This record gives sequence, structure tokens and C-alpha cells, in this order.
Amino acid sequence: MKIQYSMKNMVAWEEKRVKEYMQDKTPSLEKLITHFQDDTVSLTVRGERFDKNNAYQVELILEIPGKVMVGKEDSHSIEKAIDLSKDRLVHQLKKHEDQLRNKGKSNSSLKRGIKELGDDRAHRSITEVTMDEDQALESITSNESESNPISTL
Repeated sequence: MKIQYSMKNMVAWEEKRVKEYMQDKTPSLEKLITHFQDDTVSLTVRGERFDKNNAYQVELILEIPGKVMVGKEDSHSIEKAIDLSKDRLVHQLKKHEDQLRNKGKSNSSLKRGIKELGDDRAHRSITEVTMDEDQALESITSNESESNPISTL
């Protein structure tokens, strides 16, 4: 996995701290992307310090084949901002992995469920409803003709 760093409004020791802390956190991300080749995966770490609020914003952008995932968080601690951003990425990676794993299963189970319901049942229920409506219409018209002898003439 290629890692790129981009820092804004940070002093040298803060930049160094981000890089060191990210080295500790990248193995947990790498475990989730082992099925991709290393040269196809890149992680961009963007850090920014806000003087006004004495806060940090960390944005982790993970690019894997066919998908770009972003985890962005703010905190007063650079470590906490990194942890929260990493957690967002991990959640997205797991969700993406589940979607890939269940992609074929969900379509086949949907098709199987439709077959189990059967086409006859759907047509039968529509026909029955139509017949019920026709019978109701006939009974209404017959009641009207019996009660109003002028309309039958």
C-alpha cells in the first residue's frame, strides 16, 4: 500500500507524530485489503490544524480498485482524529467486503423467492380481485335497476 501525506498548518513535530501514529494504525487497514495487490491500493493522509479552535482534522482517503473511501474526522487530539477516521474507513471496508461477498447471493435469493411465490399465485390473486370487483359492480347495477323501474324502461 502506498501512503502519501499532506499536512496543513502543522509544525514539524506534529507532522512527525501523524506519520508515526499512522505507521501503528496502517496494519489494521492492511489486514482488510489483503486480497488486493499492494500497488493497486493507495492511502492519502491529509491533516490540518486549526489554530482558532486548537483542533485537528484528519482525512484518510483509501483508493482500491473500483472504489474510493473517505474517513474524515475532527478532534482536539491528533491521535483521536486519526483513530476516528481510521474507524470510519474500517467500517466502509467491511461493508464493501460484505457487499462483494453477498453480491451474487442476494440476486439469486431474490430470484428464488420470486419463484417460490409462483407466478400462478400472483395471477390468481389479480384474477380473483377482478372477479370480485365485477360481481360487486353487477350487484350494484342490479340493485339500482330493481329500485328504479324507470331506468329499466
